[in-house]
Amino acid sequence: MAQLSPMTEGDIQAAAARRPETRPSLVQAPAPVEPIAGNEAAKPSRSRRKARVFGLGLLAVLGGAIAWYPLSDHQAPFAAGGSVMGDVTQVAARVAGPVAEVLVSDNSTVRAGDPLFRIDDTTFRMDVAQAEAQLDLTATNISSASAAIPATEAKVSQAEVALGTARDAVERTRQMHERGLVTEAQMTQAEGNFETARLNVAAAQAELERVRTQAGAIDDTNPNFRAANAGLEKARFALESSTVLAPADGHVSNLSLTPGQFVAAGSPVMTFISGDRGTVVVDYRENQLVNVQPGDKALVIFEAAPGRQFEATVESIAWGIASGRASNGGLAQSSTDTRWFPPARKIPVRISIDDPSALPGNVRLGSEAGALILTEADGIVPTIARGLLSVSSVISGFN
Repeated sequence: MAQLSPMTEGDIQAAAARRPETRPSLVQAPAPVEPIAGNEAAKPSRSRRKARVFGLGLLAVLGGAIAWYPLSDHQAPFAAGGSVMGDVTQVAARVAGPVAEVLVSDNSTVRAGDPLFRIDDTTFRMDVAQAEAQLDLTATNISSASAAIPATEAKVSQAEVALGTARDAVERTRQMHERGLVTEAQMTQAEGNFETARLNVAAAQAELERVRTQAGAIDDTNPNFRAANAGLEKARFALESSTVLAPADGHVSNLSLTPGQFVAAGSPVMTFISGDRGTVVVDYRENQLVNVQPGDKALVIFEAAPGRQFEATVESIAWGIASGRASNGGLAQSSTDTRWFPPARKIPVRISIDDPSALPGNVRLGSEAGALILTEADGIVPTIARGLLSVSSVISGFN
Protein backbone atom coordinates (compact mmCIF):
# COMPACT_ATOMS: atom_id res chain seq x y z
CA MET A 1 0.00 0.00 0.00
CA ALA A 2 1.41 3.26 -1.05
CA GLN A 3 1.98 5.90 1.56
CA LEU A 4 0.91 9.55 1.13
CA SER A 5 3.61 12.01 1.41
CA PRO A 6 3.01 15.02 3.57
CA MET A 7 2.05 18.33 1.81
CA THR A 8 4.33 21.20 2.17
CA GLU A 9 3.21 24.77 2.77
CA GLY A 10 3.91 25.62 -0.83
CA ASP A 11 1.63 22.85 -2.06
CA ILE A 12 -1.22 24.13 0.12
CA GLN A 13 -0.93 27.69 -1.21
CA ALA A 14 -0.80 26.42 -4.83
CA ALA A 15 -3.99 24.39 -4.31
CA ALA A 16 -5.78 27.31 -2.76
CA ALA A 17 -4.85 29.49 -5.72
CA ARG A 18 -6.28 26.97 -8.19
CA ARG A 19 -9.73 26.52 -6.26
CA PRO A 20 -12.55 28.81 -7.56
CA GLU A 21 -14.24 31.28 -5.17
CA THR A 22 -17.68 29.71 -4.62
CA ARG A 23 -18.94 31.37 -1.36
CA PRO A 24 -19.30 35.02 -0.62
CA SER A 25 -17.43 36.56 2.17
CA LEU A 26 -19.26 36.63 5.45
CA VAL A 27 -17.77 39.91 6.50
CA GLN A 28 -18.69 42.99 4.45
CA ALA A 29 -17.28 46.40 4.69
CA PRO A 30 -19.56 49.00 6.27
CA ALA A 31 -21.42 51.35 3.89
CA PRO A 32 -20.29 54.88 3.81
CA VAL A 33 -22.33 57.25 6.01
CA GLU A 34 -23.88 60.22 4.24
CA PRO A 35 -24.28 63.47 6.10
CA ILE A 36 -27.94 64.36 7.30
CA ALA A 37 -29.33 67.68 6.24
CA GLY A 38 -30.55 70.13 8.92
CA ASN A 39 -34.32 70.24 7.88
CA GLU A 40 -34.59 66.45 7.88
CA ALA A 41 -33.16 66.30 11.39
CA ALA A 42 -35.89 68.65 12.68
CA LYS A 43 -38.82 66.59 11.28
CA PRO A 44 -39.21 64.21 14.24
CA SER A 45 -39.36 67.17 16.65
CA ARG A 46 -42.13 68.88 14.67
CA SER A 47 -44.20 65.69 14.44
CA ARG A 48 -44.05 65.24 18.18
CA ARG A 49 -45.15 68.86 18.67
CA LYS A 50 -48.15 68.43 16.36
CA ALA A 51 -49.17 65.21 18.09
CA ARG A 52 -48.93 66.97 21.46
CA VAL A 53 -51.14 69.88 20.26
CA PHE A 54 -53.68 67.46 18.76
CA GLY A 55 -53.85 65.46 21.97
CA LEU A 56 -54.33 68.56 24.11
CA GLY A 57 -57.04 69.81 21.75
CA LEU A 58 -58.82 66.48 21.88
CA LEU A 59 -58.70 66.50 25.67
CA ALA A 60 -60.06 70.05 25.71
CA VAL A 61 -62.94 69.08 23.41
CA LEU A 62 -63.76 66.02 25.51
CA GLY A 63 -63.59 68.06 28.69
CA GLY A 64 -65.82 70.75 27.24
CA ALA A 65 -68.33 68.17 26.04
CA ILE A 66 -68.37 66.53 29.46
CA ALA A 67 -68.84 69.89 31.19
CA TRP A 68 -71.49 71.06 28.67
CA TYR A 69 -74.11 68.49 29.59
CA PRO A 70 -74.59 69.41 33.27
CA LEU A 71 -74.24 73.13 32.52
CA SER A 72 -76.79 73.06 29.71
CA ASP A 73 -79.18 70.84 31.69
CA HIS A 74 -79.27 73.40 34.49
CA GLN A 75 -79.14 76.68 32.55
CA ALA A 76 -80.62 75.85 29.13
CA PRO A 77 -82.25 72.42 29.09
CA PHE A 78 -83.28 71.15 25.67
CA ALA A 79 -85.47 68.20 24.74
CA ALA A 80 -86.80 66.91 21.46
CA GLY A 81 -89.61 64.52 20.69
CA GLY A 82 -92.36 66.85 21.93
CA SER A 83 -95.79 67.14 20.33
CA VAL A 84 -98.25 69.87 19.49
CA MET A 85 -101.29 69.45 21.71
CA GLY A 86 -104.87 70.61 21.21
CA ASP A 87 -108.43 70.01 22.34
CA VAL A 88 -109.91 66.93 20.69
CA THR A 89 -113.68 66.55 20.99
CA GLN A 90 -115.84 63.61 20.02
CA VAL A 91 -118.83 65.23 18.34
CA ALA A 92 -122.21 63.64 19.04
CA ALA A 93 -125.82 64.69 18.60
CA ARG A 94 -127.99 65.59 21.58
CA VAL A 95 -130.99 63.84 20.03
CA ALA A 96 -131.40 60.56 18.20
CA GLY A 97 -132.63 60.06 14.67
CA PRO A 98 -131.66 59.32 11.08
CA VAL A 99 -129.12 61.61 9.42
CA ALA A 100 -130.77 63.78 6.80
CA GLU A 101 -127.70 65.64 5.53
CA VAL A 102 -123.94 65.75 6.12
CA LEU A 103 -122.75 69.33 5.65
CA VAL A 104 -118.95 68.89 5.97
CA SER A 105 -116.29 66.62 4.57
CA ASP A 106 -113.43 64.82 6.30
CA ASN A 107 -110.45 67.02 7.30
CA SER A 108 -112.37 70.21 6.49
CA THR A 109 -111.89 73.50 8.35
CA VAL A 110 -114.92 75.01 10.06
CA ARG A 111 -115.79 78.07 12.10
CA ALA A 112 -117.63 78.18 15.40
CA GLY A 113 -121.36 77.72 14.78
CA ASP A 114 -121.02 76.20 11.32
CA PRO A 115 -123.48 73.29 10.78
CA LEU A 116 -121.83 69.87 10.66
CA PHE A 117 -124.76 67.57 9.99
CA ARG A 118 -128.54 67.55 10.31
CA ILE A 119 -130.89 64.93 11.72
CA ASP A 120 -134.37 64.41 10.27
CA ASP A 121 -136.51 66.89 12.23
CA THR A 122 -140.00 65.61 11.32
CA THR A 123 -140.80 64.20 14.75
CA PHE A 124 -139.25 67.18 16.50
CA ARG A 125 -141.47 69.63 14.60
CA MET A 126 -144.45 67.52 15.67
CA ASP A 127 -143.33 67.74 19.27
CA VAL A 128 -143.12 71.51 18.99
CA ALA A 129 -146.63 71.73 17.57
CA GLN A 130 -147.96 69.50 20.35
CA ALA A 131 -146.23 71.57 23.04
CA GLU A 132 -147.65 74.78 21.57
CA ALA A 133 -151.14 73.30 21.67
CA GLN A 134 -150.63 72.17 25.26
CA LEU A 135 -149.57 75.68 26.22
CA ASP A 136 -152.67 77.15 24.61
CA LEU A 137 -154.89 74.60 26.39
CA THR A 138 -153.26 75.43 29.72
CA ALA A 139 -153.86 79.14 29.15
CA THR A 140 -157.52 78.43 28.35
CA ASN A 141 -157.95 76.35 31.50
CA ILE A 142 -156.39 79.10 33.57
CA SER A 143 -158.79 81.62 32.06
CA SER A 144 -161.80 79.34 32.73
CA ALA A 145 -160.74 78.77 36.29
CA SER A 146 -160.19 82.46 36.77
CA ALA A 147 -163.71 83.18 35.47
CA ALA A 148 -165.18 80.95 38.22
CA ILE A 149 -163.68 83.06 40.97
CA PRO A 150 -166.24 85.96 40.78
CA ALA A 151 -169.17 83.52 40.92
CA THR A 152 -167.71 81.80 43.95
CA GLU A 153 -167.08 85.18 45.61
CA ALA A 154 -170.78 86.03 45.03
CA LYS A 155 -171.78 82.82 46.82
CA VAL A 156 -169.60 83.80 49.76
CA SER A 157 -171.32 87.21 49.90
CA GLN A 158 -174.73 85.56 49.71
CA ALA A 159 -173.86 83.22 52.57
CA GLU A 160 -172.59 86.11 54.67
CA VAL A 161 -175.86 88.02 54.12
CA ALA A 162 -177.85 84.96 55.18
CA LEU A 163 -175.62 84.66 58.25
CA GLY A 164 -176.33 88.26 59.18
CA THR A 165 -180.09 87.71 58.81
CA ALA A 166 -179.93 84.57 60.94
CA ARG A 167 -177.95 86.43 63.60
CA ASP A 168 -180.59 89.17 63.81
CA ALA A 169 -183.35 86.59 63.94
CA VAL A 170 -181.80 84.68 66.80
CA GLU A 171 -181.31 87.90 68.77
CA ARG A 172 -184.95 88.88 68.37
CA THR A 173 -186.13 85.38 69.25
CA ARG A 174 -183.97 85.35 72.39
CA GLN A 175 -185.44 88.66 73.57
CA MET A 176 -188.98 87.41 72.93
CA HIS A 177 -188.15 84.12 74.66
CA GLU A 178 -187.05 86.00 77.75
CA ARG A 179 -190.44 87.77 77.78
CA GLY A 180 -192.25 84.49 77.25
CA LEU A 181 -193.59 85.46 73.85
CA VAL A 182 -192.08 82.47 71.99
CA THR A 183 -191.72 78.88 72.86
CA GLU A 184 -188.52 76.96 73.55
CA ALA A 185 -188.89 75.16 70.23
CA GLN A 186 -188.95 78.43 68.32
CA MET A 187 -185.84 79.56 70.15
CA THR A 188 -184.07 76.33 69.26
CA GLN A 189 -185.08 76.65 65.61
CA ALA A 190 -183.72 80.21 65.42
CA GLU A 191 -180.38 79.15 66.87
CA GLY A 192 -180.23 76.23 64.41
CA ASN A 193 -180.84 78.57 61.48
CA PHE A 194 -177.99 80.79 62.70
CA GLU A 195 -175.58 77.88 62.97
CA THR A 196 -176.54 76.67 59.49
CA ALA A 197 -175.89 80.12 58.04
CA ARG A 198 -172.51 80.24 59.73
CA LEU A 199 -171.52 76.87 58.26
CA ASN A 200 -172.69 77.97 54.81
CA VAL A 201 -170.35 80.97 55.00
CA ALA A 202 -167.40 78.73 55.93
CA ALA A 203 -168.21 76.35 53.08
CA ALA A 204 -168.45 79.20 50.57
CA GLN A 205 -165.12 80.63 51.70
CA ALA A 206 -163.46 77.20 51.39
CA GLU A 207 -164.85 76.82 47.89
CA LEU A 208 -163.52 80.25 46.96
CA GLU A 209 -160.05 79.30 48.22
CA ARG A 210 -160.15 76.06 46.22
CA VAL A 211 -161.10 77.83 43.03
CA ARG A 212 -158.41 80.43 43.51
CA THR A 213 -155.77 77.76 44.17
CA GLN A 214 -156.84 75.74 41.15
CA ALA A 215 -156.80 78.75 38.88
CA GLY A 216 -153.51 80.05 40.19
CA ALA A 217 -152.01 83.31 39.00
CA ILE A 218 -153.36 84.72 35.78
CA ASP A 219 -149.89 85.85 34.56
CA ASP A 220 -146.84 83.75 33.54
CA THR A 221 -146.07 82.89 37.18
CA ASN A 222 -148.87 80.35 37.13
CA PRO A 223 -147.29 76.91 37.76
CA ASN A 224 -149.45 75.20 35.14
CA PHE A 225 -148.50 77.81 32.58
CA ARG A 226 -144.79 77.53 33.48
CA ALA A 227 -144.91 73.73 33.13
CA ALA A 228 -146.52 73.95 29.70
CA ASN A 229 -144.12 76.68 28.62
CA ALA A 230 -141.11 74.57 29.75
CA GLY A 231 -142.42 71.67 27.67
CA LEU A 232 -142.58 73.96 24.63
CA GLU A 233 -139.03 75.22 25.20
CA LYS A 234 -137.79 71.63 25.54
CA ALA A 235 -139.42 70.65 22.26
CA ARG A 236 -137.95 73.68 20.50
CA PHE A 237 -134.50 72.88 21.93
CA ALA A 238 -134.72 69.33 20.61
CA LEU A 239 -135.69 70.72 17.20
CA GLU A 240 -132.70 73.08 17.21
CA SER A 241 -130.42 70.26 18.38
CA SER A 242 -131.31 68.24 15.30
CA THR A 243 -128.72 70.42 13.52
CA VAL A 244 -125.29 69.82 15.08
CA LEU A 245 -122.98 72.84 15.05
CA ALA A 246 -119.21 73.21 15.37
CA PRO A 247 -118.32 74.05 18.99
CA ALA A 248 -115.38 76.30 18.02
CA ASP A 249 -112.98 77.13 15.21
CA GLY A 250 -111.18 73.98 14.17
CA HIS A 251 -111.06 70.99 11.90
CA VAL A 252 -113.20 67.91 11.30
CA SER A 253 -111.44 64.56 11.34
CA ASN A 254 -112.32 60.86 11.32
CA LEU A 255 -115.71 61.53 9.74
CA SER A 256 -117.74 58.32 9.54
CA LEU A 257 -121.23 59.56 8.79
CA THR A 258 -123.54 59.10 5.81
CA PRO A 259 -127.11 60.26 5.09
CA GLY A 260 -129.69 57.77 6.31
CA GLN A 261 -127.46 56.49 9.10
CA PHE A 262 -129.25 56.37 12.45
CA VAL A 263 -127.33 58.04 15.26
CA ALA A 264 -128.03 57.67 18.94
CA ALA A 265 -127.99 60.57 21.35
CA GLY A 266 -124.51 60.99 22.75
CA SER A 267 -122.90 58.55 20.30
CA PRO A 268 -119.71 60.05 18.70
CA VAL A 269 -119.84 60.26 14.92
CA MET A 270 -116.83 62.48 14.15
CA THR A 271 -113.75 64.00 15.76
CA PHE A 272 -113.36 67.75 16.13
CA ILE A 273 -109.90 69.27 16.58
CA SER A 274 -109.78 72.81 17.91
CA GLY A 275 -107.84 75.38 15.95
CA ASP A 276 -105.72 76.26 18.98
CA ARG A 277 -102.23 74.89 18.24
CA GLY A 278 -100.39 77.03 20.74
CA THR A 279 -99.49 74.32 23.25
CA VAL A 280 -96.53 71.96 23.11
CA VAL A 281 -95.80 69.14 25.57
CA VAL A 282 -92.16 68.03 25.81
CA ASP A 283 -90.67 65.37 28.11
CA TYR A 284 -87.58 66.45 30.10
CA ARG A 285 -85.32 64.38 32.30
CA GLU A 286 -85.76 65.01 35.98
CA ASN A 287 -82.30 66.51 36.40
CA GLN A 288 -83.09 69.02 33.64
CA LEU A 289 -85.93 70.51 35.67
CA VAL A 290 -83.87 71.56 38.67
CA ASN A 291 -84.09 75.27 37.84
CA VAL A 292 -87.17 75.26 35.58
CA GLN A 293 -90.20 77.17 36.83
CA PRO A 294 -93.56 78.07 35.23
CA GLY A 295 -93.16 81.40 33.48
CA ASP A 296 -89.62 80.73 32.18
CA LYS A 297 -89.00 81.77 28.59
CA ALA A 298 -88.44 79.09 25.96
CA LEU A 299 -87.74 78.64 22.27
CA VAL A 300 -89.60 76.00 20.25
CA ILE A 301 -88.66 74.46 16.91
CA PHE A 302 -90.76 72.21 14.69
CA GLU A 303 -89.92 69.53 12.18
CA ALA A 304 -92.57 71.11 9.96
CA ALA A 305 -90.91 74.56 10.13
CA PRO A 306 -87.14 74.04 9.65
CA GLY A 307 -84.93 77.02 10.29
CA ARG A 308 -87.52 78.87 12.41
CA GLN A 309 -87.73 79.43 16.14
CA PHE A 310 -90.84 80.47 18.06
CA GLU A 311 -90.83 82.24 21.41
CA ALA A 312 -92.79 80.48 24.12
CA THR A 313 -93.38 80.34 27.87
CA VAL A 314 -93.38 77.42 30.29
CA GLU A 315 -96.99 77.01 31.35
CA SER A 316 -96.80 74.13 33.82
CA ILE A 317 -94.86 71.04 34.86
CA ALA A 318 -96.60 67.73 35.44
CA TRP A 319 -96.92 66.80 39.10
CA GLY A 320 -96.47 63.10 38.49
CA ILE A 321 -96.12 60.23 36.06
CA ALA A 322 -96.94 56.53 36.25
CA SER A 323 -94.48 54.69 38.48
CA GLY A 324 -94.48 51.63 36.25
CA ARG A 325 -94.82 49.28 39.20
CA ALA A 326 -97.09 46.28 38.77
CA SER A 327 -98.85 44.04 41.24
CA ASN A 328 -99.38 40.31 41.27
CA GLY A 329 -101.88 38.62 43.53
CA GLY A 330 -102.44 41.85 45.42
CA LEU A 331 -98.73 42.24 46.20
CA ALA A 332 -96.26 44.72 44.79
CA GLN A 333 -94.00 43.21 42.15
CA SER A 334 -90.36 44.28 42.42
CA SER A 335 -88.36 45.52 39.48
CA THR A 336 -86.01 43.09 37.73
CA ASP A 337 -83.78 45.80 36.26
CA THR A 338 -80.16 45.14 37.27
CA ARG A 339 -78.46 47.87 35.24
CA TRP A 340 -76.09 50.17 37.07
CA PHE A 341 -77.42 53.18 35.18
CA PRO A 342 -81.17 52.76 34.60
CA PRO A 343 -82.84 55.07 32.05
CA ALA A 344 -83.80 58.48 33.42
CA ARG A 345 -87.42 59.24 34.18
CA LYS A 346 -88.95 62.00 32.08
CA ILE A 347 -91.52 64.57 33.21
CA PRO A 348 -93.94 66.24 30.75
CA VAL A 349 -93.63 70.04 30.56
CA ARG A 350 -96.42 72.11 29.02
CA ILE A 351 -95.16 75.06 26.96
CA SER A 352 -97.37 77.75 25.39
CA ILE A 353 -96.43 79.51 22.15
CA ASP A 354 -96.54 83.27 22.69
CA ASP A 355 -97.97 83.97 19.21
CA PRO A 356 -99.83 80.91 17.87
CA SER A 357 -100.91 82.85 14.78
CA ALA A 358 -97.26 82.89 13.63
CA LEU A 359 -97.21 79.10 13.28
CA PRO A 360 -97.27 77.87 9.67
CA GLY A 361 -100.29 75.95 8.48
CA ASN A 362 -98.45 72.64 8.25
CA VAL A 363 -97.87 72.57 12.02
CA ARG A 364 -100.70 70.28 13.06
CA LEU A 365 -101.87 68.46 16.13
CA GLY A 366 -99.20 65.88 17.00
CA SER A 367 -96.43 67.57 14.98
CA GLU A 368 -92.98 66.91 16.42
CA ALA A 369 -91.36 69.74 18.34
CA GLY A 370 -88.25 70.48 20.37
CA ALA A 371 -87.99 73.08 23.11
CA LEU A 372 -85.12 74.98 24.72
CA ILE A 373 -85.96 76.44 28.14
CA LEU A 374 -83.90 79.48 29.13
CA THR A 375 -83.68 79.45 32.91
CA GLU A 376 -81.17 82.31 32.58
CA ALA A 377 -81.71 85.06 30.05
CA ASP A 378 -78.03 85.91 29.58
CA GLY A 379 -74.79 83.99 29.81
CA ILE A 380 -72.39 81.91 27.78
CA VAL A 381 -74.34 78.67 28.12
CA PRO A 382 -77.70 80.11 26.94
CA THR A 383 -75.96 81.86 24.05
CA ILE A 384 -74.27 78.66 22.91
CA ALA A 385 -77.53 76.76 23.36
CA ARG A 386 -79.31 79.26 21.10
CA GLY A 387 -76.71 78.72 18.42
CA LEU A 388 -76.96 74.95 18.66
CA LEU A 389 -80.75 75.24 18.51
CA SER A 390 -80.47 77.23 15.28
CA VAL A 391 -78.27 74.55 13.77
CA SER A 392 -80.63 71.81 14.94
CA SER A 393 -83.60 73.67 13.43
CA VAL A 394 -81.89 73.87 10.05
CA ILE A 395 -80.79 70.23 10.15
CA SER A 396 -84.33 69.12 10.98
CA GLY A 397 -85.35 70.09 7.45
CA PHE A 398 -83.20 67.29 6.06
CA ASN A 399 -84.90 64.49 8.01
